[in-house]
Amino acid sequence: MYGNLSGANFTSANLRGAKLENANLNETNFSLADLSGVNLKNTNLEKANIKDANMSGADLSGAVLTGAIMPDGTTHD
Repeated sequence: MYGNLSGANFTSANLRGAKLENANLNETNFSLADLSGVNLKNTNLEKANIKDANMSGADLSGAVLTGAIMPDGTTHD
C-alpha cells in the first residue's frame, strides 16, 4: 500500500495482518486496535495514536514514530 490515510480513525478496528507498508499514517488513531501481524514497514506514523493497541508480531522496521503515542501510553521521541 502506498496510500495516504493521514488522520484516519481506526479506534478498536481489527486490522490483523493488514499490509500498510509505505503508507502515510500521520496522526492516525489506532487506539485499542488489533494490529497483530500488520506490515508497517517504512510507514509514517508520526504523531499517530497506538495506545492500548495489540502490536504483537507487527513489523515496524523503517517506520517514522516521532511523537507517536505508543501502546504503553508513552510518547516516542
